[in-house]
Amino acid sequence: MSYLFSSKKGVSPLIATILLIAFAVALGSVIMNWGLNLNLGKPSDKCGYVALKIRNIDNFDACFGSAGKEGYINFILDNVGTIDVDGLTILIIGEKGTRLFELQKTIKKGTLFDKKDKEVGYDFNMYGNIRQVQFIPKIIDNQETYVCAKNLVEANKIGICSQ
Repeated sequence: MSYLFSSKKGVSPLIATILLIAFAVALGSVIMNWGLNLNLGKPSDKCGYVALKIRNIDNFDACFGSAGKEGYINFILDNVGTIDVDGLTILIIGEKGTRLFELQKTIKKGTLFDKKDKEVGYDFNMYGNIRQVQFIPKIIDNQETYVCAKNLVEANKIGICSQ
């Protein structure tokens, strides 16, 4: 019986130590990356319950109407979060510049916000054709306004309104 194990050679202690350290580092990095991607929804995070979703308008995320200085955009947002959204910052990114628009409308939880008027104006002469529209929700808690930039939604497919 001792003859079977006497001819076998093992791994040297130096190589075994290096392998154990490499394994521990690899396992530690996997666990760290996994832990960083967890969203534990901290209760102190006021924006943790905010969620908006873009509804399509004629197969577009948003649409525009008119031209030149009389331009405007239309969109439909769905509040799929668990709290009311108390306002929107709308960032319209054009070829020549960016237009910032503040909209002070409350979007109740579980409801649609259908913006189909000319309130959100856009000057095509100044900013160029629209590349993207970002909707950044805002909430009010204890008379303090919180801008929920991490909860923004982007409209990338922008077309001409059929109206």
